[in-house]
Amino acid sequence: MKIPWHKRIYALYKGDQFISEGTIREIHRETGKSIEFLKYMTYPVYEKRCGNGPNRLRMILLDE
Repeated sequence: MKIPWHKRIYALYKGDQFISEGTIREIHRETGKSIEFLKYMTYPVYEKRCGNGPNRLRMILLDE
């Protein structure tokens, strides 16, 4: 069974630095980033467009 997007656990990194961990809504509350942007960061197109810069934000899915 697939986990709904609002219940998945992610970790947010900027380069190699850990920023936050939790659901998208929890990360939104901690960082002030919009929910739409955080969801966008989970899509493959974000990886493709943004490359692998050292200061790039990255959302890593922790549970599947």
